[in-house]
Amino acid sequence: MRYRLLATLIAAGLLGSSFAQAATLSPEQRFRTLGDFSGKKPGKPARDVSGLACMPAANGTQRCLLINDEGSFAQFARIAENRIIPDATLPIVGTEAAPDTLGQPPRGICKAPGRFAELDGEAVAYADGAFYVAGSHGCSRKKGEFRLSAFHLARVKVDAEGSPAGKVELTYRLSDMLRAAGSAGAFFGKSLMDDNGMNVEGIAVVGDTLWAGLRAPSLGNRAFLVGASLKTLFAPGHAPATEAPRVFELPAGGNRGIRDLTPLPDGRLLALLGPAQEQALPYSLLLIDTAKPDTATPLGDLPDRGDKAESLTVLPQDGKGLAVLIGYDGPKNGHFESYRLPLGPR
Repeated sequence: MRYRLLATLIAAGLLGSSFAQAATLSPEQRFRTLGDFSGKKPGKPARDVSGLACMPAANGTQRCLLINDEGSFAQFARIAENRIIPDATLPIVGTEAAPDTLGQPPRGICKAPGRFAELDGEAVAYADGAFYVAGSHGCSRKKGEFRLSAFHLARVKVDAEGSPAGKVELTYRLSDMLRAAGSAGAFFGKSLMDDNGMNVEGIAVVGDTLWAGLRAPSLGNRAFLVGASLKTLFAPGHAPATEAPRVFELPAGGNRGIRDLTPLPDGRLLALLGPAQEQALPYSLLLIDTAKPDTATPLGDLPDRGDKAESLTVLPQDGKGLAVLIGYDGPKNGHFESYRLPLGPR
């Protein structure tokens, strides 16, 4: 009750954001996974859930796409009430670079060359009949190697039932946008763990803009949000992107960045914040109006689960306020629980 009152007052602009930072959010219910999400090894369930996005609900069910950062595929799922039902997998990248990938692959980055491996998928978004899946766009964690497989953005067009409608489209052009992202761009292609190197962990799509939320770099208590035009990212041909991105610096606290993003029905964004590397720092939610980024509002911390909060998804509206689903990696098939956020109007 205390949090509900605080969040309502903050959203209405009647309390400063420092009050929200002191609040700890309480989960509404845990969601059960009926079946296994596929892990990297055949027959092994996933333990590295890193992103989930859903279509609008139809007949009480949401059609969703989930990514884990240890494979080169995504996996469909359905959410109904408090149940998550895994469905078919969908290959995103193969065992080598595809010649029809749009744009040009990035070069001259990371500490050493590496092999074409997994996607290192970190983020999923849905908008206007398509899912989007992003690799980390960062060097490998342990050795700082360049693995081209991690520098892809994919678009998966789907029909009204959520089934794939055509070939998966791949582009390298998000790298061009990230390299041009102001002070954050200098950290593109550097090691996440050693050099605060750039790493994408959340994406959201609103209109023609794909917003990329950066886990790192974290600079001066600020996290970064980079906006890129879908028309540019998926333009035909192999020319690199030359359009300048939109870059917002957001209040996140020291050594913290964006761990996931999701759009709200009114066009605002909700960000999941967490450690930029592996610091012992809380995970929390931040409300962002991209028309007024300086007014970003902290909504409170998540309880400490001992696992990493990795995914953030809006659940169907039910008249009781906004409900979101938080996913944690580590446990088999992830751990998912919902939170109620009674936000006021824009």
